[in-house]
Amino acid sequence: MKKISYGLRLYLFLSFLLDPIYFIYQLISVLRGKENPKRLWERWVTKQIKRPSGKLIWLHAASVGESLSLLPLIEKIIADNSKINILITSTTKTSAEILEKISEPQIIHRMAPYDTFFVSKRFLKYWEPDLAVRVESEIWPRILLELKKNKIPNFLLNARFSKKSIKRIEKQAESASFLFSLFDRIHVQEKSTKETLIKVGVENQKIKVTGSLKDSREILPVDEDIIKKFQTVIGEQKIWLAACTHPGEDEIVLNAHKKIGGILIIAPRHIERGKQIASLSRSMGFSTQLRSKATNIRAETAVYVADTMGEMGIWYSLSRAAFIGGSLVDKGGHNPVEAVQLNTFILHGPHIYNSEEKYDKLQEVGLCFQVSGEKDIIQQILRLQGSNKKLRLKLNALIDTQTALKEALSAINFALKHRL
Repeated sequence: MKKISYGLRLYLFLSFLLDPIYFIYQLISVLRGKENPKRLWERWVTKQIKRPSGKLIWLHAASVGESLSLLPLIEKIIADNSKINILITSTTKTSAEILEKISEPQIIHRMAPYDTFFVSKRFLKYWEPDLAVRVESEIWPRILLELKKNKIPNFLLNARFSKKSIKRIEKQAESASFLFSLFDRIHVQEKSTKETLIKVGVENQKIKVTGSLKDSREILPVDEDIIKKFQTVIGEQKIWLAACTHPGEDEIVLNAHKKIGGILIIAPRHIERGKQIASLSRSMGFSTQLRSKATNIRAETAVYVADTMGEMGIWYSLSRAAFIGGSLVDKGGHNPVEAVQLNTFILHGPHIYNSEEKYDKLQEVGLCFQVSGEKDIIQQILRLQGSNKKLRLKLNALIDTQTALKEALSAINFALKHRL
């Protein structure tokens, strides 16, 4: 085992003492509406649900995006072996609401345990997972150490890091090297993530570049009845979309919309920002509508704020071109695959390091275009709306959307069979 830094030693020591702090933090989250009070005790490992007999895989996802990326993997695991039990934990209230809707009897959802000495030990003793899998960048030092002590195979899938995380990893290389060494396998989305891990001392043989689990999801669902209702009201008006926007980007797309005309749909990355965006839009003179307040679009609506979950397939299908946010502000951009699967051209800003290789491939074949601000957006949207080019392609010819899923299944089956 690698050397533990003093900072990490201090954290592990504090994990003996943090239970009261986490409890206070949890009560504050309940009061702020960020946690369901009915599920308050799950994080402390209650025995309301009995651990099923047989093998059990523990899957952990922090929030909504990570939770959705696990769904194809869960489906394949169950299809391959219906006797496997799956325990899913998640951190946020919204992700919990999505995951608890899964009805398969061998799937259990619980709120994620806190990363303290006593909670970690209680969690592993009660659930006795045969394999632990977490996605993207959920690194919990105490529970990772307890998994290693208990000789439970432990995977990190779909790994990727923001610029901020990369800087922290490089600055704390000794701690990072130790923590990532606790994983038996690490599947990363892009080569740059692998290079970061190798740079801080993680063993090359543990890391595999597989692409993103999110790409293996089915094409986003589209409600054709809603599409028809929209088209009946809007007639010949052109629609364009600003998807996954962050603060600082809404102003830019709204200013661009003054010159573009027609209808702009804004689907913010965080739906709780819907009212704020609608207020901004109205202050700029647009007739604005919030989907959460009225589902049927009005004929006079110029800006439609889509502040609901699970309907992105509708908005991409209605739009010939979409600006994908998190790219004009430094958030690293969001995955372009969902848009292309629904035959939508893509605009993006310069900050696309979260999915840079995918954007590069799509740029090469003329499916997405970089913009630097309002003027570029106006030019590209008007050009694409007037273009006769039909966007119909097999995405797998450009991006292998199944590699991450296949590699994850292979690693999981091997671990369960041989108990690494």
